[in-house]
Amino acid sequence: MPTIRSLVPALAAAAALAGPAQAGIVNLGAPIGGANLYAVHNVTAPSSDVEGAVVAGGNVTVSSYSINALDKDAFGSNGYALVAGGNLSLTGGSISNGKAYVGGSTSLTWAAAPTVSTTNPIDFKATETYYKTLANALGDLDPTGSVSRLWSGVKVTGSGAGGVDIFDVSADLFANSSSWTLEKLVPGETLIFNVSGAAGTFNNGGISFEPLSGYNVLFNFYEATSIDVRGVIGSVLAPYATQSANWGVINGQVIVDNWSSTVQVNANHYFSAVDVPGFSMGGSNQPSGGNATLPAKDVPEPASIALFLLGLGAAALARRRR
Repeated sequence: MPTIRSLVPALAAAAALAGPAQAGIVNLGAPIGGANLYAVHNVTAPSSDVEGAVVAGGNVTVSSYSINALDKDAFGSNGYALVAGGNLSLTGGSISNGKAYVGGSTSLTWAAAPTVSTTNPIDFKATETYYKTLANALGDLDPTGSVSRLWSGVKVTGSGAGGVDIFDVSADLFANSSSWTLEKLVPGETLIFNVSGAAGTFNNGGISFEPLSGYNVLFNFYEATSIDVRGVIGSVLAPYATQSANWGVINGQVIVDNWSSTVQVNANHYFSAVDVPGFSMGGSNQPSGGNATLPAKDVPEPASIALFLLGLGAAALARRRR
């Protein structure tokens, strides 16, 4: 039978474990409610399309352009196809399957007028802060896997544990890669690539991202002020950067500072919200720019262990008194 003295070390350890271990939720789309493309400032393009909704804090100036053809609205049931904090200029094209909010003037040429809303559904400043804080917080996470050069391609090696793997990688490594080699990854797991470097030149080597199509993928350009991203399967977080690529496709949600690009943005491979151990956004993971609230979750297992050991000690004490 254990004595109280013999239980003291275990009880002390249990008390230390009893404080909740935090697992923060990484939710890329919460402030914009499902939009396909978000720009902190402006969206400009001479042609192309975004299959889902577009949200921009500044002006939207596009021509020969289609927005939200696949009915992936922003802000859920509110049904916004376009939200622009500044002016809207559309020359040829369409804004489909939802209403539009425009904070400034509207100019439509050879384009049907969308249903107009006078209600701004988003706090632009809070949303900008949210995404920049998210990018910085993800960039601070310790890696659980590695990315290395392998011949003319890259080798991505995970932890083998599944769930979530974090990778630190220089933009230079991905700039001209032509192939993937994947090791110790569990199908369906979350892969977060923290991509360093001021210039995110990505995929000039024509690498196919199809090997990543079975994973929940986020590319976090937490340092970049400019990106040239195309051919990607996975979502892109680059809240300090201007996207300037002039051909190609991104399959996923895109967050940028400015969008000045003809790259097509497809409404698939959205980043699914996920608990990431050790992740924190300064004590709160609540997005303040949209209509979702996602507080940090407590992981209960350590507290459960503590309660079990404390109960064991109480039982031993009761038996001793008898």
